[in-house]
Amino acid sequence: MEITDLQLDANGHLSDYKFWNLEVAKVLSENDGFELNKEHWQIINLVRDIYLETETTPPMRLLIKLMKKEFSEDIANSRYLYRLFPDGPVRLASKYAGLPKPKHCL
Repeated sequence: MEITDLQLDANGHLSDYKFWNLEVAKVLSENDGFELNKEHWQIINLVRDIYLETETTPPMRLLIKLMKKEFSEDIANSRYLYRLFPDGPVRLASKYAGLPKPKHCL
């Protein structure tokens, strides 16, 4: 699968989150020059789970709060998220999770 095989919106996000799978995430991330590791997948899966429950992407503060509950206090902070996703943690995690661009992201 290549990036040209995907139906993307104007922001480079998957047009329909229902067509997402691991291969799609890898194609999207590789197109951005990213190689996803275990830490990335933790955040991507958390953001996707939240979206599937609430039909909205969590803002950064809520994501950090949920990370404290799901993972540990040690990694539940914006520095950790920006280290993983330097160009915007919530936006990139949403993108690689096959979700629309969050409304609260510029």
